[in-house]
Amino acid sequence: MPMKKSNSYIPLSYKLFISYLLMVMTPVIVIGSFAYVSSVNSSEQHTRSNLEIAVKQIGNNVDYRLADVIRGSEDIYADQPLSGILSGYYLDYEKYTITSQYILPKIESAANLPNIDVKLSVYLSNTNISEFYYLDRVVNPGDSRQYSIFHLDRISNSKWYKDMNEYMNYETIEWKQIDSDATNARISLLRPIINYHTLSPIGLMNFNVKLQDIFYDVDFTKLGKDSLLFVVDGNNHLLYTSSRSDSKLLPFAQGSSVNQPEGYMQIKQPISNMNASIIAWIPNSSFQENSQKVRNITILICLASLLVLTLISWTISRYFSKRILKLIRSLKTFKEGNFQKRMPVQGKDEFSQIGEAFNDMASNMEKLIDEVYLSKLEKKDVELQVLHSQMNPHFLYNTFSSISRMAQLGEIEKMHEMVRELAKFYRLSLNKGEMIISIEKELQIIQSYVDIQRIKFADRVIVNYEVCEETLKYETVKFILQPFVENILEHAWYDDEIHVVIRLFFEGDEICMEVQDNGIGMKEELIEQILTLSEKGVGYGIRNVDQRIKLQFGKAYGVSITSSVGEGTTVRIRFPKFNR
Repeated sequence: MPMKKSNSYIPLSYKLFISYLLMVMTPVIVIGSFAYVSSVNSSEQHTRSNLEIAVKQIGNNVDYRLADVIRGSEDIYADQPLSGILSGYYLDYEKYTITSQYILPKIESAANLPNIDVKLSVYLSNTNISEFYYLDRVVNPGDSRQYSIFHLDRISNSKWYKDMNEYMNYETIEWKQIDSDATNARISLLRPIINYHTLSPIGLMNFNVKLQDIFYDVDFTKLGKDSLLFVVDGNNHLLYTSSRSDSKLLPFAQGSSVNQPEGYMQIKQPISNMNASIIAWIPNSSFQENSQKVRNITILICLASLLVLTLISWTISRYFSKRILKLIRSLKTFKEGNFQKRMPVQGKDEFSQIGEAFNDMASNMEKLIDEVYLSKLEKKDVELQVLHSQMNPHFLYNTFSSISRMAQLGEIEKMHEMVRELAKFYRLSLNKGEMIISIEKELQIIQSYVDIQRIKFADRVIVNYEVCEETLKYETVKFILQPFVENILEHAWYDDEIHVVIRLFFEGDEICMEVQDNGIGMKEELIEQILTLSEKGVGYGIRNVDQRIKLQFGKAYGVSITSSVGEGTTVRIRFPKFNR
């Protein structure tokens, strides 16, 4: 009973188009998403890197100014002669000379720092040295330096001095806000003056400087809208903030400790010459402006790509579907017994090669049918059986079904490869209708057949060739290896993979071909049925090979089979060395 046509029939061109469209959309969406995420991340990393470089440069500039102050303190700290003078005892008439000619010039030089407002106070434990107040000196116009000499007992009761005195040694150097420094926006560099004979402190120097002079770059650098740039000390307390920063963020930076607000990125740069850090808060929204631009551009590119690729997919699907449908219609006609039907051939690709092979096959079939009815019925009947095996409509129809399925799945490369190998297989196997071919060509036929099956079975078929090159120059009956390999692929599967070894070698004056597999194997009773039964059924193709060899070379030659259940099967084909 003829099968009714399904109401859910979808043309092959639509299936191909849908599969191509899915194949196109997936990479476009994936690549577009990846490009968007990568671009946004790259943009954010680039922006963050630039901000980190800017903050680091600010830190370097601050360190440079701090180093200037530290170098000024080195002028006093490292001056051993001055240390000796400050430790000495002097008569009253000597004090003025010592102070004015030796001590004050050294202190004045140390306080001479470019672009920094310095108030230098030197506290001495030696009360024999007279105190000096900066108001006592003659000030030149434009000279804002202030330096004084005091006795240490003026600060000995100060809390900050008592705290510092507990850990102070000859290496101590500390930046600290003392007395009214915080109120006046200043900070002090505190460092002992050392007796180089005993390495014990004989006094203390205080370089008191404006925070604005030290953190000039913090005050005049703007990192972006709604950003905040400030300095915290080692205890995470606010030390200095830019006057240009967003006032809305100041409450987060003030108080007992600094707390980063939500929605802001933080960049922190330690200051080498001070126990402090520069911190920048930049709103995350500043990164999103570039992200939105990248997103819009990515969407436009993806939409344009989808439109172009959709048109290309539709064109390709229509092209391939038309050619495949022509092949299928011709095959159906051939299957119904109309051997006069010829396939129109256009172009020089694999489809045209299949068309030419099909037409040659149909012509050869017509010719052989005529010859069977005219003469040599037995031999020509066998040859006709061979031709049926060559063209094998079942194999051909299954192969085209596989090609159609690959086209639906969008596996274009595999589809092209299978079409190529199928064209090669029929070009070699038809061979102008000749029944005797070279062993080399017979080997090429089986190699082409195996390549088709490899594509079909996704490389689960593993075939090795052990060929004596000298055998290839002789001739044999055509199409004697393929039935055995086909039989293995249909009946011998034992595991996910099957291994086949094809051997060609000499045995005396004979040529031997062996086809060995590691499949499920056969019982002796089945082997006997294959080689003895005359009707069509079990082992029909194998008996056909045996019969053709005997007809061509004599009954001494033919096919033998050895097999064990679970251990595989070995087929041996024997025939004499032969050349026409």
